[in-house]
Parts: sequence; structure tokens; C-alpha cells
Amino acid sequence: MVLLLLAAAGLMIVVFATRFTRFRRVAEPVLSVLVALLLLSAFIVWLNDGTDTQRDPATALAPASGQVQIEAKDIALIDLAFTPIQPAGSYVASGTVRNDSAAFLDYFDLDVRLEDCATEPCRAVGRDQALVIARLPPGRSVPLKVTLVFPFRQGEPPQAPRFTATAGRIRALPDGR
Repeated sequence: MVLLLLAAAGLMIVVFATRFTRFRRVAEPVLSVLVALLLLSAFIVWLNDGTDTQRDPATALAPASGQVQIEAKDIALIDLAFTPIQPAGSYVASGTVRNDSAAFLDYFDLDVRLEDCATEPCRAVGRDQALVIARLPPGRSVPLKVTLVFPFRQGEPPQAPRFTATAGRIRALPDGR
């Protein structure tokens, strides 16, 4: 509704400016100053927006002091197997996740590194992360199945792939809510 009123006012100003020269003599300087102020304020907002501290989305979900936390060592990744799928460079990681902590596990990032160990030393191929929504009470296990994608040149898949998986960015809930 406001935009419609602004559009109508703008149209009226243009019509009056084309019909009446006295109105044009007053309207042109006033509109020029208003446009200049608008551009200046937009420039100031743009400058201030870049000086704000960058926020990490994970900090919004970081536990407050006194809240229960789960360490990476408290999440057991059991019998992880990596099966290649199409397209090339994609793998399905399957296994079991067990919550060995005293808190309710909400989610975590599964961080996986792929290396090609056909020659010594192993050559790093890539790294991928997958968000795992676990919603797991203490002492319980749940099956895990995620898809990961690692970059490597077409036609050069790893000859002796070695995967290293760890849990990171863990979110715990004290009472499971």
C-alpha cells in the first residue's frame, strides 16, 4: 500500500513538473537534494555493514555456560564402510553411531578425509563434511548412512583409498528437548 502511494506521488510530481514551470523550478532542487540524501544514507549503511564483526552461524547454536557438552571422544563411529557410487568421487558412508556421553546428542558434523595410499607417503585427495542429525539419548546407537563427495580428476580415482572420519561441531541437549 505504501509503495502504491509513493508511486502515485512520484507520478503526480512528474505530471506537475511537465505542466507547470514554477513547480518545476521548486521541485527539481528539492528532489535532487532528497535523492542525494538517499544515496548518501545508502552509502553509509553499506560502509557500516562491512565493518560489523563477521558472525559464525555455529556460535548461535553454541552451548551457553553451564549447558551440557559432548566431546568428540564420546561419539563412537562404529564399523564405518565407504562404498563408491556414481558420479565418480562420491561415496556412501555407512555404519553405526553410538552416544557414549551423559547428554542427549542432537547432531554433529561427520568430517571425513580421503587419502590415496597407493604410494608412500599417502597423497591427500579431499575432505568432505556431512551434517548428521542423530537425536540420540545417552548410551544408545543408531545406524548411519550419508553421502560424501571428494574432488579428484576424471579417470584418476584413488587406487588405495584411506578414509579418516571424526565428529565435530557437536550439539547436545541436556534433557532431550
